[in-house]
Amino acid sequence: MAKKLAMDQIRGVMNMGREAEESMGEGIHICILVDQTCPRWLAEAVRDVLMPERDAVVDVRALSASPATVGVDMGIVIAGRSESLVRSAIRTFAGSRQHVIVIAESSLDIPDAQLPAKLSQYVTDVVAAERGPLYERLASTLIDVTDKDVSCAANFGFCRLVTTAHLVSKCAARNALMSVAEFIPGAGMPLMTMNQVNLGFDIAATYGQGLSIRRAPEVAVIIAAGIIYREAARVLLRFAPALNLVVRAGIAYGGTLLTGRMLSTHFDEGAALIGMVETEATEA
Repeated sequence: MAKKLAMDQIRGVMNMGREAEESMGEGIHICILVDQTCPRWLAEAVRDVLMPERDAVVDVRALSASPATVGVDMGIVIAGRSESLVRSAIRTFAGSRQHVIVIAESSLDIPDAQLPAKLSQYVTDVVAAERGPLYERLASTLIDVTDKDVSCAANFGFCRLVTTAHLVSKCAARNALMSVAEFIPGAGMPLMTMNQVNLGFDIAATYGQGLSIRRAPEVAVIIAAGIIYREAARVLLRFAPALNLVVRAGIAYGGTLLTGRMLSTHFDEGAALIGMVETEATEA
């Protein structure tokens, strides 16, 4: 019975890894429309961060009044002074129920598309006069409007911090709720630990790291951390039994945040190291 249970758990972990890998490989098609009158630095800044690292498709075209939207996941309009063209492009995407991100150096360059409320939800403005704020706002917007956040981060590195933070906070909230809902303190820890394992696979996928034997040490660390969190909860509850729910929720939430941040740092440093090796190899 114990052997069968162990095999079921291994299969469960493998399935999580495969699902994360599938999310990493989801196709993304972004259409970028460039207003010929937009600031040059703005077009170059968007170009620099939206060069896919994997197999996403990014079409860059001159702004037109009726852009093609078939097969496109989202549109990005880099606005300048061509007010009528920008407005028409926004209407075309929103009318097709596809998200469109309008990027401009100034809010004055974004015309009122005069859309009904049910269509205005598909339009998001990103206004920035420098690269730093532009990248922060664009990354947050991309992850907000897409349902392919893991694949988006795997393709566009500047989205990874936002994506991992979102994944970690969502998993932490889920584990906190599970800890409060359980009838026996600690009984839900195996499930919460599996949630963290799933989180680990998702974070790996945002860095383009799929299911492989290299994930084994990471899974082992996550499981060990789960055991430590459970013991910490037991010790704290001995001294503060009246704070049962607070302690359980706090350990579940805080522990998941800690594990998630450790994983993010681990993969971030790994990605940086890979980048250095590839650069040195290219120069050689």
